[in-house]
Amino acid sequence: MNILSSTAVSSIATTLTVAAQPLTAQATSNATTAAMAATVANTPAAVYYPSEPAQSEVASEPVEAIETWIGRGLSANFPQAAALHSANHDTLKSAFATFQSTLAKTYPALASQSFGFTVDTDGNLQAFGTAGSLSAADLGKLNTLLNASSDLKTAAVNYRDSAIELVAADSPWAGNYMGGYNLTKDNFSKTIDLAQLFAPTWPAPLGGSFYHQLATKGEPMTQASEAAMLAARGQ
Repeated sequence: MNILSSTAVSSIATTLTVAAQPLTAQATSNATTAAMAATVANTPAAVYYPSEPAQSEVASEPVEAIETWIGRGLSANFPQAAALHSANHDTLKSAFATFQSTLAKTYPALASQSFGFTVDTDGNLQAFGTAGSLSAADLGKLNTLLNASSDLKTAAVNYRDSAIELVAADSPWAGNYMGGYNLTKDNFSKTIDLAQLFAPTWPAPLGGSFYHQLATKGEPMTQASEAAMLAARGQ
């Protein structure tokens, strides 16, 4: 093992000599200082590469809300409403047959004409010609005779009211689908011809049936009209 003696260390130290050119501080000019500061300021400490934009930042088409009205389901009272409507249909059929028989005896020329009748908003019976052959005088006479028959008038009004309740108890998407129509006292006269209910159905299977008239002339139910109907019934 080699051990450096004090004599050897002294010998090494004596070989180090002072540099011939002294080190002196160099003054930095204002221009140089400003350039260095600008370089530092404009040179980022790290280079940032942005990632892909987040999904929420991606431009997309605006979302359009679509509101769909389904409507009410079949009422638990539908069987009772259907039974009452059927009973009133039979009563009206009998009352109208009696009226036609009496009309044929008292006014045979008028009885031979083709006519229909309905119930207006006020509950009065209203006649109308179906073939354009009835004069104003004939219609006036028919209106008088129809409303003078208390049995027929009562049967017709009861049928109208039960028909309105039947449609209200049905559903737009279940049952018999009659709930897709808005039947009221105001539009009943524009929808249902009571005489056609009892006309021969040949060759059309449904003929002038209530369902057929409602489907062809009825006012479609809307969300607003359904809400008004349910509110009027306290539902």
